[in-house]
Amino acid sequence: MSNYQMIAAAALNKPLAMDMGYARVFFSALGLRLGAESLVDAQGQELTRDGMTVVAESYVHPVTGQCRHYDITDGIAVLSIHGALAHKTGNVRPKSGLQGYDGIQTMLNQALIDPDVKGIYLDMHTPGGTVFGAFDTADVIRRANAVKPVWAIANDMNCSAGQLLASAASRRLVTQTGTVGSIGVVVAHADYEKYLENEGVKITLLHSGSHKVEGNPYQALPKDVAARWQAEIDSTRLQFASKVAEYTNLSLQAILDTEAATYNGQAAVDVGLAEQLVNSADGVAMMADHCRNLTRTMSIGNNTMSVAKTAAAAATKPAALAATEQTTEQTAAVVTATEAVASAELVVTLCAEAGMSDQIAPLVTAKLTEAGVKTRLATLGGMRDALAAADLSAIFPEVSANIDDPATMLKVVLTAATAHGDDKEVTSSKQVQTQASSVKQPDHKSAYNDPSRL
Repeated sequence: MSNYQMIAAAALNKPLAMDMGYARVFFSALGLRLGAESLVDAQGQELTRDGMTVVAESYVHPVTGQCRHYDITDGIAVLSIHGALAHKTGNVRPKSGLQGYDGIQTMLNQALIDPDVKGIYLDMHTPGGTVFGAFDTADVIRRANAVKPVWAIANDMNCSAGQLLASAASRRLVTQTGTVGSIGVVVAHADYEKYLENEGVKITLLHSGSHKVEGNPYQALPKDVAARWQAEIDSTRLQFASKVAEYTNLSLQAILDTEAATYNGQAAVDVGLAEQLVNSADGVAMMADHCRNLTRTMSIGNNTMSVAKTAAAAATKPAALAATEQTTEQTAAVVTATEAVASAELVVTLCAEAGMSDQIAPLVTAKLTEAGVKTRLATLGGMRDALAAADLSAIFPEVSANIDDPATMLKVVLTAATAHGDDKEVTSSKQVQTQASSVKQPDHKSAYNDPSRL
C-alpha cells in the first residue's frame, strides 16, 4: 500500500478538524495523486483536474519552489505568531506552544520575495519570550516595511517580546478582548539550598573566576549579585522601551511610565500601543483594501499632478510658447520614465534572481533606477565573491552596509584582513577593534538560569 493510500484511508470518510481553505489544498493535492478527475466541495462548487492543480500549487512558493509557510488571502500573507517566543528553535510553525524568532524571519523573508503577496499581516497571540533574538527580529520586521506593508494584530495577545515585534509593524490592530503591553523584563532565580539541605545533599562547585558560579541554584542569591543583575535588567528594559518609542513615535517617557502594564481593547488604542480596534475577522480584508488603494494612488498620483501643472502653466503663456514647453515636457517625461525609481516589486525580483534577498530593504530605501539596482547587485556580487576567496565572507554584511561610504568600507576590509593575517577568527571589524580593550566579564547567569525573558 502506498503512502497516499494510507493518507486517503485516514482522511476520507472521516471527520477532520481542518480549515476549509487548507482543506481545498489538501484534497486537491491528494486527489491528483489518487487519479481523481474533479473535486466537489460542500457548496457544490466543482474543481476540474486543472483547477485542482492550480489550488495544490498555490501552497508552493513561486520563487523558492518550497512550501509557503503562510496562507494568502486576497494578496495578504497571514503569518501566524503564536505561543512563547524563543531564539533558534529551527521551526517555522509553532511547536508545543513555542515559536522561534528564526521561523518568523523565514516566513517574513519568503513573503517579501513572493510576487503573489502585496502585504504582510502578523496574526499574533503570544505572551512574549526570550530577549535573545527579539531585537534583531523586530529590526527585520521594521526593514520589511520598506518593501511591503506589514501590519500586526493582537489576536488576542501581543505582550512583552510580542509587543516589541508588533511595534515594528507599520500599523497595529487590537481586538476588543486583545491584550498588549508588558514592556518590561523579568529574570527568575531558583534557590534549592534549603531543599537540598533537608534532603541531606550538599553541592560543592569548584571553579576558577570569582563570577563563574554566580546565580547557581544550589545557594541563595547574594545581594551584590542580585544588585548587578537588577542593573542589567533595568538596562534591557530601557533598550526595550527605546525600541518601542522609536517604532511607534511615542515618547520614551510615556513608554517607561506604563511600568510594564498591560492594556485591553480600546485602552490599548488610548495609550498608543495599538492604532485601531477591529474585529479579528475583518483585519485581513482591511489590509487588502489598503494595499489596493496604495497601488492605485502610486499608479495615478504623479500623472494627475503632472497634467494639472501643465494645464495651469499653458493657460498663462502664449500658445506658441506653451506648445514649445509642452513638447519639452513630453520629452522630459520620456526621460523621467526611463530613469524612474525601481519599484519595490522589481527590486524584490532582481534581488531574488541575484541570490541576494538580504539586500532588498537597503536597495528599496536607496531609491535607485532599475539600471542602478542591477549595477549595485553586480558590484555587491563581485565583492561577495572576492571576500569569499579571501576567507572573509563573515564581514560581507558590514561591507555591503557601507557601500556608499568608501572610507568606512575600506577600513572594515583592512581591519578584518589584518586580523585574518594574524590567524584570528574574524566575524566583524568591531570584534577586531575591541580586542585591545579590557576583557568582558562572562555571562554568568546563562549557565544556571533561563535567559532574560521579555
